[in-house]
Amino acid sequence: MTLTLKFHDSVSHLSDAELDALTSESSVFFGRRWFRMLDAVDLSAMARGELSLRYAIAYQQGTPVALCPCFITRSKTIYTPYSLEHFLFTSWKKGFANGPAWSRAAIAAADLYRNVAWRTGAGFDGGVFVTSPLSMRSSILCAAQSVDVAKQARELILQGLRELATSERLPLYFYGVERDDTTLREALTSATFQEIFIYDDNVMDVPGDNFDAYLGQFKSDVRRVLKKEMAHARDTGVRFERVSRMGEMAEQLERFYEVTYSKYGNEHLRHPSTFWAALDQHVSPEAEAVVAYQNGDPIGFSLLLHKNDEMWFYRVGRAEAGASETPLYFNLAFYEPLRRAYELGVKKLWLGASGYETKRRRGARRHGLYSYLWIPGRWSRTVLQPYVSAYSRVAMAMAASGTQNGRIRKTP
Repeated sequence: MTLTLKFHDSVSHLSDAELDALTSESSVFFGRRWFRMLDAVDLSAMARGELSLRYAIAYQQGTPVALCPCFITRSKTIYTPYSLEHFLFTSWKKGFANGPAWSRAAIAAADLYRNVAWRTGAGFDGGVFVTSPLSMRSSILCAAQSVDVAKQARELILQGLRELATSERLPLYFYGVERDDTTLREALTSATFQEIFIYDDNVMDVPGDNFDAYLGQFKSDVRRVLKKEMAHARDTGVRFERVSRMGEMAEQLERFYEVTYSKYGNEHLRHPSTFWAALDQHVSPEAEAVVAYQNGDPIGFSLLLHKNDEMWFYRVGRAEAGASETPLYFNLAFYEPLRRAYELGVKKLWLGASGYETKRRRGARRHGLYSYLWIPGRWSRTVLQPYVSAYSRVAMAMAASGTQNGRIRKTP
């Protein structure tokens, strides 16, 4: 069966039914509601640099059977995870700036290969990023009935993306492929993409059917600590309330978010009030906030996203800046999301990268995320391959040794 591929600036031409057929089994970041939200917000303003959203869609006799979101950017001011130059070179140097003696060799290698990339025209001043914007996930959605057609659609999209990157003279970069997505990982490897380990996410396999089952997996001394953290917030007069109509609190949520994430300088995504209103309008009920109140006033929130049997603790915000490891934070980041997970029958609760030991002590495990890089020029690919391989090995070694936190942002 012949398939055709088209690139679109949005998915507004697809009906809700067509999108649902494509995305029914996907995560929230690849769902119909999320895509509608992306079409409604100013992504360039949120990402701090100009980007152009694209959707690669494979059709079978006019019916969409596969979809892949991506964006093109050449911005020098864009959110740093969306900058290949920063990710592969600048962050490497920064991570080793105060390291042991051998780290000087790593810094020298970064400088050398950055120069090589420029001289070979590899195009690391921008990129074609294959990811669902505002997330840490990359995927190709396939709704084809047969395995053969799904494989053909996946290959057609990969070929189309390579042609797009070639025409733009930019690297093609799948950002955030889950370790368990073996189908996509094998397809990318077969298509001569180079695998790069980027970091571990944290995920909790929600145990049993209620909160007592969660507490029951810990020894008595650990349970006492967890119960103390939960009780502390309530003992100080804090109550938690689930809010689905976030548009009504958009300005407060924007302010709380900025207070909390401004410590990262420009290295965090902007979330203006229009973003919260768009979440309310397009993503709810798959998006909701847990708001903490004290003396009748909101003092913090966590943003939860959920679809099918998965939930994401996506954002946290507080009225006042302060240390993250506080009882209020733990209730917003762990216990209240977990209570909601039990109410919804969620089986996996994603907690975000960094803070590995803190999250491990509360029941999370690490889950590897990978990126896949393809550079249009064969000579550039060949010359830069050793550096990219070394980068991946070092990133994996740093993750294993627990030294990766400094190179990871808490937001996607």
